[in-house]
Order: sequence, then C-alpha cells, then structure tokens
Amino acid sequence: MDKYEQFQIEQSTLLKALAETGPNENLMRRMQALYKHACVVVALGPTTAITRAPDDESRVYADEKDVVFYLQAIENGALSKIFEAKPWGDVVLEHEMLEFDGHASPGVRVSWSNKIAFLAAGKDGALDEKLEGMAGALAKMLSAKWYRWQVRLI
Repeated sequence: MDKYEQFQIEQSTLLKALAETGPNENLMRRMQALYKHACVVVALGPTTAITRAPDDESRVYADEKDVVFYLQAIENGALSKIFEAKPWGDVVLEHEMLEFDGHASPGVRVSWSNKIAFLAAGKDGALDEKLEGMAGALAKMLSAKWYRWQVRLI
C-alpha cells in the first residue's frame, strides 16, 4: 500500500469518527497529525524583474537566474504577509522546485501551523478564491509571467 492509499484510509476513518462522535481533543490531534504536510504550492514562471537580453525575454520557463531571484525574495521574509490568515496560525514560506509541464519550476511551499483551520476553510468553497488571491499577489510581487497553485495534502 502506498503513502496516498494509507492517507485515504486514515482520513476516511477520522472523518467517520468525527461524524459519529463530534470533535474531541484526541480526534483533533490525530487529524492535525494526518494533515501535517497540508500546504499550498505555487509554481512560478520567469520573472520580468530581472534585466535580460532580448532573446531571453520570450522564455516560458524559469532559469537559474529566476530561481536565485525567487530564493532571495522568499528568504527576505516580507512575502509571508501575503499569506497571513489569523485563524490558520503562523505561516511559513519555503522555496521548492516543482515539476510543471515536464519542466523544473521554482516554487513556494506555503504552510500554516493550524492545518485543520486551513483545510476547514474549504468547506464553503471560499478557499479557492482566497488562495487564488494570495498566489496572484505573490506572483505580482515577484513579477512572475505566470503562476499555478494547488493544495497538497501529503
């Protein structure tokens, strides 16, 4: 059984227990542990913030210069403000190389300390809109030509 199948089984068990008994401290602790890797990842295309040769301007995918630029911006810490959401707890941004369209792409992994509150925000459908706004603001601040985001559970 792979990691995803194990995750699905445990998730199903916990959601069933939640429906039957309601929330309790032990169940919330188990859910927080299950969702410990829940985050948003944002893949970023090339930035226009770096002066380039004219033949480099048409690049579709980021190169090493873009990666260095993004890494410095993430390490600065100021971008964390974009992702602040009080109910979700403290936010952490980390650089991560992602695969997008078969190419390595620089990206940002965004995680919050309260995984349950973060994921619960998706119940009413407003989470996608909120995350789109956050990812879009990040891309705009970094002058990325494009961005793609997704929620990652494991």
